[in-house]
Amino acid sequence: MFPDGLIHRSPQERVRYAEILVFIAAADGELVREEIAMIEAMMGRAMIHPESRITVRGGFEQPIPLEQSLADLDPVFAQLVLRDAALVAAVDGDYDRKELTALRKIAKAADVTPKQLSLLLDWVTKGWHWFEEASVFLAK
Repeated sequence: MFPDGLIHRSPQERVRYAEILVFIAAADGELVREEIAMIEAMMGRAMIHPESRITVRGGFEQPIPLEQSLADLDPVFAQLVLRDAALVAAVDGDYDRKELTALRKIAKAADVTPKQLSLLLDWVTKGWHWFEEASVFLAK
């Protein structure tokens, strides 16, 4: 159920994970309900304590600077963060320039090349299309 090891990270790392997702969602200057719903789901998946979630939600108004959240981040953990940040950035339908800039910074912390980041973003796009295809099967 938790194949990526996120649940085995420390509570502080999981909060930092959520703070970065909040930064990505707020990067374009507006939070939409899809982004908030995605972050809430990811906080649940990461099993972030309810009290910590309140603190993270405070970032919707004033996100923690990305550079602060990325400081001393383990590259393997940063790869998990990058994957989920790409999902958050795409949930509203497209990637904003500021979201892409932030994703590049996370990729750098994760030792991910620009080519690998491009492949990840393509994977996210394909995933959204794949997910949407289910409605075709269910509608009949």
